[in-house]
Amino acid sequence: MGATAKVMLEQADQSGGMLAEQADQGTLPAVDGHWRRFFRFTFTFALILIGAEAVLYAAGWVQDEVGYGLLAMDISLSWAGLAAALTNGLLSFAGLVALFAFFEWKQLGFDDFRTRYSEGLLYGGTAILIAIVLQTAAFTALSEYEITPLLKAEAVGPLLVVFPIIYMLVIGFFEYWLHRALHDIPVLWRLHAIHHQIENMNAARSYSHWAQDALYLAVITIPLVFLIEGPQNYIALLTTIYLVSNYYMHSDNPALSFPPFLRHILADNIYHHYHHSRRIEHWGRNYCSFFSFYDRLFGTQHMPENEVFHPTGIDEYRPLEGWWDYLVRPFTRDPAR
Repeated sequence: MGATAKVMLEQADQSGGMLAEQADQGTLPAVDGHWRRFFRFTFTFALILIGAEAVLYAAGWVQDEVGYGLLAMDISLSWAGLAAALTNGLLSFAGLVALFAFFEWKQLGFDDFRTRYSEGLLYGGTAILIAIVLQTAAFTALSEYEITPLLKAEAVGPLLVVFPIIYMLVIGFFEYWLHRALHDIPVLWRLHAIHHQIENMNAARSYSHWAQDALYLAVITIPLVFLIEGPQNYIALLTTIYLVSNYYMHSDNPALSFPPFLRHILADNIYHHYHHSRRIEHWGRNYCSFFSFYDRLFGTQHMPENEVFHPTGIDEYRPLEGWWDYLVRPFTRDPAR
């Protein structure tokens, strides 16, 4: 995937340059720069989605092999399932970070992998591990109650065609308000500040504190299980897009940013960097993690006026000092110091 993608990107660059040269010479109609950027963005993002699907498919295959292998060794179903889920989660995380690292290195020429990615891999991997353990425990406990969801995906009739969009709109709405609560409620800000203290963000440095992920599980993931039964068959592609979007929004690769007009509908990496910006005029803005129009609807939008990735982090907030500090910082007396 990596070598093929690199060749395809180089061919796209060469083709774009040839078209521009021919247009200047009058041998082709002038191609608007915005459209060239749109086509390049579409092509690049298509490669990322294809790569992400491949990563998730491979992680799913390994998960099955681990799970069935452990069952064959007479390991209990609960422990085999947990081990398989952990395998899937950690492999998916590492694979998606590696995918974005390729595009970030291709465009920006970074050559120090350890400095750029090791911290994010450590903290992000820890958060995923804890989240999977908590989620497995929660769903194991809930399964004993034989809960019947209020709605089956098949029951929506003709709306099944647009069900994936409706599902994502609902998640986007609740995530917007939970994100605002993380900023506005002091006890929740202690958790969320771990995410905002990150400087020089990239796909690996998109981690949150593990307790914040547990909050998302309790407030969004589990309630959706009570509301809707088995939507996975209908939202497979959108699930991939949504999963990839978290890594994408924290990428600092300008070649992956949206054409400006798309930001009125969807949040991109530049749009989200404004949310992390140190500049006072950007504070409390751009909460959306997928659909940007919720910010506009609720009065918190700051539409980027340029393609600049502003410096991120929190002034006077002590950077994390290691793995243990990541685990316990929000629960200390003065987490900022």
